[in-house]
Amino acid sequence: MLQGKCIDNGGSINLTKGEVYYLFPHGGHAYCASRFPRPGSHFGAYQENHFELVDVAIDAPARVLNKYLARVVKPPSHFYQIDEEYIITEPRADGYYSVFFKHRPDGPPIGAYKRTECFERIVNHEESAKDTATIFEVGDIVEIIDASIIKRKHYENGVQATVIENFYGCISIQRNEPIDRMVIGSVLLVGEELQAIRKVGSRTVLEAVMVKNKQEMVNQTATIECEISETVKVPVKKQKYEQLSLF
Repeated sequence: MLQGKCIDNGGSINLTKGEVYYLFPHGGHAYCASRFPRPGSHFGAYQENHFELVDVAIDAPARVLNKYLARVVKPPSHFYQIDEEYIITEPRADGYYSVFFKHRPDGPPIGAYKRTECFERIVNHEESAKDTATIFEVGDIVEIIDASIIKRKHYENGVQATVIENFYGCISIQRNEPIDRMVIGSVLLVGEELQAIRKVGSRTVLEAVMVKNKQEMVNQTATIECEISETVKVPVKKQKYEQLSLF
């Protein structure tokens, strides 16, 4: 694996002169630069004359960075909000520390920063592991255990729902039982809101898709009924008919 020190940032705001990056060949005379040892995490391609290759000790054991549960105190970007909790690592040799979702500490990092004032460490990640949220999959049957977090009508404590979507740590759940033959709309849960539910069973992915499609059909039907209602309300222009006399 190649590593190179930036000797000329070429006016780029992403490169810092003197910093060492992981380099991945891109064409004949360029590299994709990354702060992580993975090609997919690169932040751009740059000409090879921006870097000076450095020797990497192949037999040096990889250092395992400690992880911590941390709270946002000064958001490093608009993505974060004050008091949200994430998993962060201790700084690497280059000064950067990685940030992970609290419920996916072993997944890919969502950011890397140098500013230490952005997060406040709470406790070592190993000590907080017992509080880590469950990873939910499409088809899981869940039960509402803290409706005060969801704050949605018809999603009270004890109600069961199905996970119908899962993307980047956010899930959508759909209540299993209708109310007065009416299908209840789905709810999106993000981050700390996942603590409002617990897994109690599972469906097949096909069954979960059918639940989602049922909701979409209900929405389409409601739209059509609304359009028909608006059409019926259109006033009819009254026409006058006069009787013609031939005499």
